[in-house]
Amino acid sequence: MRVPFAKTANFREQRRHQLQVDSAKSATMRDAFPNVQVVHIELNFDDRSERIPSPQTHSLYPGARAFFRFACPCADCDGEFDLTGPVAAFIQRAPAGKRGSARTVSGHIPCQGTRLRDRAESSPCRMELQFRLVSSSEVAA
Repeated sequence: MRVPFAKTANFREQRRHQLQVDSAKSATMRDAFPNVQVVHIELNFDDRSERIPSPQTHSLYPGARAFFRFACPCADCDGEFDLTGPVAAFIQRAPAGKRGSARTVSGHIPCQGTRLRDRAESSPCRMELQFRLVSSSEVAA
């Protein structure tokens, strides 16, 4: 006998699965950004409540997928944070002739999703992402 999942667990699983599918379809860092050795992404979340989600850190090396969408850490939210544009713009602004040097940029993005408990009022999620990107270019051989 199968035990049905709760609606939020089912929703959360569908969202996680879709992100995995989209990630698998994306190019590798090596193909998308051939001159980049590594990109570190630091994610800090804040919704002005007492229970702030834990920060996340991701390090993407040449073999990793160049996928920069992250689900909102609120389990009942349908939103995500898409850093594809900020990462691409950041990497394209590489200083000419400086190999092996690290660069950094910071920014913030509000969640555009709606939390399950707030759907009746159509209130947006109050989570905000503060991110920091650090990259280093290919080291000369």
